[in-house]
Amino acid sequence: MTGPENAAIVPWLKDLPKVELHVHLEGSLRPTTLFRLAERNGVDVGASTPDELNGLYQFNDFEDFAKLFFTGLAVLRSAEDFADATVSLAAELAAQNVPYAEVTSTPLTHQRRGVALEEYRDGLNEGRRRARADYGVDLAWVCDIARETEDPESEATIGYLLDSTAPDGVVGLGLGGIEAGFPPELFASSFARAKASGLASLPHAGETVGPESIWGALGSLNADRIGHGVHSLADPDLIAHLAAERIPLEVAPSSNVALKISDSLEAHPLGELAAAGVVVTINTDDPAYFQTTLTDELLAAHRFHGFTRTKLVAAQLAALNASYAATATKLRVRAELQRLLPGGAEDQRGQTTRT
Repeated sequence: MTGPENAAIVPWLKDLPKVELHVHLEGSLRPTTLFRLAERNGVDVGASTPDELNGLYQFNDFEDFAKLFFTGLAVLRSAEDFADATVSLAAELAAQNVPYAEVTSTPLTHQRRGVALEEYRDGLNEGRRRARADYGVDLAWVCDIARETEDPESEATIGYLLDSTAPDGVVGLGLGGIEAGFPPELFASSFARAKASGLASLPHAGETVGPESIWGALGSLNADRIGHGVHSLADPDLIAHLAAERIPLEVAPSSNVALKISDSLEAHPLGELAAAGVVVTINTDDPAYFQTTLTDELLAAHRFHGFTRTKLVAAQLAALNASYAATATKLRVRAELQRLLPGGAEDQRGQTTRT
């Protein structure tokens, strides 16, 4: 799409208040941040400059990406490292006018690398404090289970989250990692404990495996949202269920393209999911590795999938409604977004009339 509207929407999108529900802390380390932390800790990341490191952010499939992702984890060792990583993400979010985000992190992966969970907790707590104080960004945590490394019977991650050493601001239990071979049903007991304790069930499903994974997350994990869920279109009954029950999907188009799940942004099923009545939220997943931003993802939704300004605002309202933000945050951000809808204050000044 070309023309004045397509050009004019870029500054409008930068100013649009946004909500991110699916971004991994460990996947947000831009080359400059990762390189700085690597130098601090004497970690060889296979590059001598941030620009050279940026050239390594290439992969052919999920498994290939996972290898690079775990290489990057080596730079996170101390509370200071985790705090700095969190603040770097907050600065990026603030620059895009993202006042609230739910950030996924995998605590037991760091413990297995030799990081003390107290260091992890203190770093996340300090980073979250500085995100609010320095950038006005409110962060919440989704701590997830790495499917391929946690014995389901151990309930290790949920045990940690219910312990006094867990970070502040945890709103949900996630399930990530390699999906194939590790169905949601294996982790039902951990998610039952999470739900009983008041935490949300926020698993990845239907990213690299078909509808059966999503059905498993809904049935066995009582999922409140589904991370990705793009393979749901293969099952009309599942689509009808997601739409009827208003179960949000956390869709990340550039991630799906980078991992060869979708051929291109144009061919991505985002528009088809929205047209089917499914609640879709738009996210970045691992923005550093996929070289994207939330603003970029919304621009692609506009260019390729028919998301008008009104629909882009509605998508942010959907994300806000699906979030576990504090009531005061929800009220403030909702008021800002509603002013941008037709008939709102901005529309009455003639600034959002083209939808």
